[in-house]
Amino acid sequence: MSTALITGSSGHVGSNLIRKLSELDYKIRCIDFDGDHRAYEGFDVELMKGDITNKKTLHDIFSGVDIVFHTAALINLDRRYRAAIENVNIDGTRNVCEAAVENGIKKVVHFSSVDAFYRFPINEPLLEDRKLIDDESGMPYDFSKAEGQRIVLEFCKRGLDASIIHPTSIVGPNDFKPGLPMQAFVDMANGKTKLMPDWGYNFIDVRDLCDTAISAVENGRKGQNYIIGGEYHSYLYIAELMEKQIGRKVVYGKLPEFITYLALPYEYIKSLINKKPRLITLDSIHTAQTGNKVVPSSLAREELGHNPRPIEQTIFDTVEFFQKRGLVS
Repeated sequence: MSTALITGSSGHVGSNLIRKLSELDYKIRCIDFDGDHRAYEGFDVELMKGDITNKKTLHDIFSGVDIVFHTAALINLDRRYRAAIENVNIDGTRNVCEAAVENGIKKVVHFSSVDAFYRFPINEPLLEDRKLIDDESGMPYDFSKAEGQRIVLEFCKRGLDASIIHPTSIVGPNDFKPGLPMQAFVDMANGKTKLMPDWGYNFIDVRDLCDTAISAVENGRKGQNYIIGGEYHSYLYIAELMEKQIGRKVVYGKLPEFITYLALPYEYIKSLINKKPRLITLDSIHTAQTGNKVVPSSLAREELGHNPRPIEQTIFDTVEFFQKRGLVS
């Protein structure tokens, strides 16, 4: 029986990996970073205290492990948090790679993001040879994911067997502490988003992402990156799907784009009061406006058997999960 270690195990991807791996012949070890155990309830997992930003805590955690799913990341589009973003996504990734090499890990599946690539031109297919972001003065999250990939590739030259996957926007059930973009979905389902700009994105069901990541353990090539996409849809269409399921309006119309910019001062003041990152920033607006529309994921389909389900099923299961959790009425 192989032992799989999951970093970021209490997060959205981590919780779904636990469910998938539990159905297979794996012993599961999780890094207990924040004491939030909701993702583990009812599952046989080994919890070990640790933090990927503290290398000293990782040696014992990685000892005896065969496979590492490195999902831990700080997703934040507020530039004031640049240092924290880089500490987790860059330094943390370096620590994970070093611990993997030191402990002879057989395979690392590194979770990057399509945000690691330059977005333009957005109407041309997003393929694995798209240039990685190298502008350190740009969006901290995007640069950190690109730099994390460069670190993984450097360790591959030192003998690490790692495959890199780039999901699009991750949606789906079993998210016990919603962040971006799932909190936006919860707010939308609860009718808090009265108007919505006519923006869209490519969405991938977290369960399909995990299936493909697990396939990468056996089928992923060393040092190869794989783009993992689903379907491109507008947020207004997502709202329509929610309305059919919930039985009431959740979005009442289209919001002119310039109105979104007027919310920036309000978001800034609110963040100072509640001491939380801003959800609406120039970077988050730019990200929403420039989602790549053509994400064929051909390489992942051919080599990893990637087979995303329809967005309609994803949204139904997601809303149902949040309703059961009492987060959507």
